[in-house]
Amino acid sequence: MKEQELNTLMSVVTDPIKNVYKIESRKDLEEIQRIIRIFNISESQHNKHAMLSIKNLATFRLVLSNN
Repeated sequence: MKEQELNTLMSVVTDPIKNVYKIESRKDLEEIQRIIRIFNISESQHNKHAMLSIKNLATFRLVLSNN
């Protein structure tokens, strides 16, 4: 999910001229922090999946080379 899609889903308003998030209340701050957590989780999951894919590919090649 892209940042723009998350902003739309969570009703976070950005200032297109300054290219920054508007934080006018505690709720706005919490929404932005939640978006950041989502991106951090997504990034860590991607790294985990990439490593698993590399291990699986290496195992598959090893099996093929032994046969």
